Amino acid sequence: MTDVLSSPTEDPATAARPRALVVGPRAQARGGIGSVQHVLERHLPAHAELDVVATHSDGPDRLATMLRGTLDAARRIRRDRPDVVHLHVSQRASVLRKGLLGVVARRAGARVVMHLHGSQFLDWFDALPRPARAVVRGLLRPHRLVVLSETLRTPYRERLGVPAENVVALPNPVEWPTEPAPPAVGNGTVTALFLGRFGARKGIYDLVEACARLTLAQRSRLRLVAAGDGEVEQVRGAVARAGVDDVVEVVEWLDRAERDELLRRAQLLVLPSSHEGLPMAVLEAMAFGVAPVVTPVGALPELVADGINGALVPVGDPAALARTLGALLDDDERRLALGARARIDAQAYAAPQWAARLAAVWAAPR
Repeated sequence: MTDVLSSPTEDPATAARPRALVVGPRAQARGGIGSVQHVLERHLPAHAELDVVATHSDGPDRLATMLRGTLDAARRIRRDRPDVVHLHVSQRASVLRKGLLGVVARRAGARVVMHLHGSQFLDWFDALPRPARAVVRGLLRPHRLVVLSETLRTPYRERLGVPAENVVALPNPVEWPTEPAPPAVGNGTVTALFLGRFGARKGIYDLVEACARLTLAQRSRLRLVAAGDGEVEQVRGAVARAGVDDVVEVVEWLDRAERDELLRRAQLLVLPSSHEGLPMAVLEAMAFGVAPVVTPVGALPELVADGINGALVPVGDPAALARTLGALLDDDERRLALGARARIDAQAYAAPQWAARLAAVWAAPR
């Protein structure tokens, strides 16, 4: 695992305290970007004068929040003239909205930081017609482009034409939990978690099939809690058809307190995704001492070292996933050792260090 946050390229202590406008989801929004925003709002006021405009929320007011927030952000940029405008960008329509706000911010004299989170951005960009790709390149012209891992710096730089020195690798942060309770061992139940949006991209159907492939002895030890939103009823149907109702409990999205309570009792987090950036669920689980079982996609190979602080499994391979889960269910010592090392390695992603690094990006010269 790479020590990714220990060497900021600029020292925010030597720079003036910037006025920053942050545009993105509400901190309470579901999903990884909402979790990042939650950490940002808690830790960046120590480094900057912070103003926040929400352009995404969950629920029936989603469209209204997007429209009002985008217009409000443009108005505040022109009226307040912030030193830096930080734009959370996903993909598709988010690129257009945040790209236009970037144009407004540059014309107002602000430094523009675009923080790219979309797990499928590169696939989406490559599928665009050539004229559309040129439009995206024209919109995404920030002073700093923030990506989620070192391995993503080159493909984003090449696709978008951003100078290499303006592309910053800043992995997602994690708020450090209180000391987790020691997990149960021996012949007791092993609690495993799936946390995320239900759908094929996150690999939930592969996970259900993998549970069905476990031996009866392994199934008798496993309790998998799958929590999320999206295709909830479809996943429940898949669980019933696979005959793993005795193993898999499907629940809807959990708030932070409910999630943390589950993480204190869990020993495994399983996320066999086909596409990812750097999922917050994996970082949060590792901080609790929960061993991750994930696929080598996005930035995950920089975070999870197979057999050291977790396990890597191939994408779209329920049989391999079942073998890995079965081995971890059978070997208490190995499973607990992976979780203990995961907690140690997650310290490099702790929120205070991340906030200092982001403050340095905001304060960087043009």
